[in-house]
Order: sequence, then C-alpha cells, then structure tokens
Amino acid sequence: MANFFNRNCCNRPCPCRSIIINGSSGITGPTGPAGPVGPTGATGPSITGATGPTGPIGPTGPTGPTGPIGFSITGPTGATGPTGSTGATGVTGPTGPTGPTGSGATGATGPTGPTGVTGPTGATGTSVTGPTGATGPTGATGPTGPTGPTGPTGATTTFTVAATNTLDPGNNATVTGSQTGSTVELTFGIPRGITGATGIQGTAGATGATGATGPTGATGASVTGPTGATGPTGPTGATGASVTGPTGPTGATGASVTGPTGATGPTGATGATGATGVTGAGLAAYGGLYNNATQTPTLTTANTFVQLELNTALPELNTTNSANTLTVTEAGTYEIYYNIDLTGTAELTYSAEVRQNSAAIPQTVTTNTATVTTTGGGTFNTTLSTTALATLSASDVLDLALTTTGAPSGTTTVQANGSCILTAKKIND
Repeated sequence: MANFFNRNCCNRPCPCRSIIINGSSGITGPTGPAGPVGPTGATGPSITGATGPTGPIGPTGPTGPTGPIGFSITGPTGATGPTGSTGATGVTGPTGPTGPTGSGATGATGPTGPTGVTGPTGATGTSVTGPTGATGPTGATGPTGPTGPTGPTGATTTFTVAATNTLDPGNNATVTGSQTGSTVELTFGIPRGITGATGIQGTAGATGATGATGPTGATGASVTGPTGATGPTGPTGATGASVTGPTGPTGATGASVTGPTGATGPTGATGATGATGVTGAGLAAYGGLYNNATQTPTLTTANTFVQLELNTALPELNTTNSANTLTVTEAGTYEIYYNIDLTGTAELTYSAEVRQNSAAIPQTVTTNTATVTTTGGGTFNTTLSTTALATLSASDVLDLALTTTGAPSGTTTVQANGSCILTAKKIND
C-alpha cells in the first residue's frame, strides 16, 4: 500500500515529521505439502487478509459398471449394450473460516530459503477483491477560447427578366444576360416546335373525278374557318406501300430554361374553307448536311467568310452532297434552313450566310453578338439561324459560311449535330 501520509504537512521545507502508517499483514494460510509459500495478505486499513484454506474436495462417486462387450463375430452388428449409470457427485466440503486480520507491524523480510521440491498444486483459494479506492476529483474545465471575427457580408445579385422572345422552329432555347452593378437582366428565347419532315408519299390510288380547282388565294393568317360542305367521295384508291423515311439525327439538347408564360392572345375569326386541291405527291426534292463533331473554324479577318464543315448527310431526294456542300439537281423555289450554335472566348459579333455557287444568298444572312453566359465573363454564346426562300437552278451548289464583323480574337467553337446544320427542300412542282 502506498504511504498516503508520508508527506510534508506544510508544503515547504520544515522540521515536520513524516508519518508512516502501515497496515498489518494477514496470517499466512496453511502451506501445502512441499509447495510454495501462500500469498501474503494485503496491508493497510480496511484490507481483508488472505483467504483461509479451502476445505477438502469430497470423494468422487463410484463409476457405474461397464456394459457387457458384444461377441466378436462378423456379421450384423449387435445392439450396443446399455451404458452404466454415472456415479453420484461427491459432497463439496465446507469452506474454511477466514483467518483473522493481522494487527502487528510487518517484520523485516527474511532471507530467501532454498527452493523446496515442488509439491502438488494446492486447491484454488477463494478470490476476494479488496474495495475500490475513491475516485479522485474532476479537474477544472479550461477557459473557452475567444470567438473569431465575423466574416464580411457577400454582395447580393438581383436577377430580372428583361424580355421573352419567340424563336423560329429548330433554334435552341437561349438565355442572354447583361449586368449593371449588382443587377443582372436576363432575356429568354423560346423556339416554336419545328414541323417534322414529310414522309415519302405512297403510291397514289386511282383518282376520282376532280372538281374544278379554284384559284389559289393569298396565304392568310393560319386560322381555321367553318368547314364547307363535303364533296362527293371518289372511289378509294389502292393502299400505297407503307414506306417510312429514315429518322433524322437527334438535335442537340437545348438549355433547359423555362421562361415566363406569355398571356394568351385572342382567337382570330374563322375563315372560309377553300376548295380541296388535288392531292400532291410529296416533296419533289430535299436534302441536308450536318457536322457530327464540334469544330473550331479559323477566323483571321473580319467580314471574310469561312466555310463550315458539314460531314454527315441527311436523307435526300434529287439532291447530292460532297465535302461540306449540297447540290440540287432540279430547278425551282427552295426553302433553305440553317442553324449554328457557337461558343467563343471573346465577346464578338458573328455573321453567317448560305452561299449559292460561292456567292451569298442575301436573304439568308444573319448577324448576332455572343453574350456572356455567366456573371464574371469567360465564355460567350450565340445562335445564328434562319429560314428563307431562294430560287435555285439545276446543279447549283450550296454551302454554309461564318465570319466576324470585327477583328477576330480568342477561340470560336461551333457545336455538333443539330447545332451546325443546313437543309434545303423544293416547295413547288
């Protein structure tokens, strides 16, 4: 036991006397025959001395008789003889009394005697644990550190919608913005749905008697008038072959930006239904090209147009294609459409056009300025797109070209698939 009281009582050098209090040693348990000395009891106050010897173990009960051994004859195994009953367990001897706690001072340790012959192991004494010492007091909690300074309040940016514009079919949705101080104005462009390409007309059935065709009126507003009286039904023609045109390439996914819904306009007056015309045989000629990968055209001089790459053909009829060009084989009026989505590293104004035999078709020229896509600059986007009518001759060659109206700088990247496309379709017989 530690000498708890062996300390100065004044916390300073002084002639105070050290006090030593030691508990008495418990009596030694009986020694086994030629065995080691029994453990010495713990010292100090309120310490239980060593446990006295354990009483002798009762005798083991007799073993039951062994069943008879079967005859050693080969053949079917005989029944196993009954197992003898287990003898009763001997009575456990009583626990010896605990020896009295010693009270005298611990004597000096004598010299170690010679090691005796190891005797048989004595019975295990009862394990008695001394009481647990009292828990020491909890130390004082350290002081709380100072609170750090509050960070500065970030700037607040206000977003407003400047306008929502309706774009031609085939355009990607656009969002442009301009920033003045902490206010950002956004302009949304939402395209109308594009009309799908007309499938190839099946073989026409026998035509019934045709009524006289009225003169074609000027194209009015797209409003539906009341249905006129139905003319007599001609005989049903043979069912045309079901021919499905090849599916065009999937256009690039536009930015997922939903602008505010505009107010619904009033319904126009219903016009009279015109006489039913003769059923046509579908488009007489069509074709198109697009580029299936992004491209970075080399724009070195302002207002000098550079041909764009168009390396993948769309379904075609009475047109042919070669590297970046589309050639018509029938003269007539054609509807020409193109779309270019591009990204630049500088804020530039771009211009695009369709060329007929290397000369610009004026009504196809479009111009637009790339605008920053995120506050802070770095990337500028724009879309150049239009649909126009043009009179073409057989063997005319069309291509798509791009330039800048000011001195070019940075890198311009034209997006792929439906983001760089040129089509033409003949709309008259």
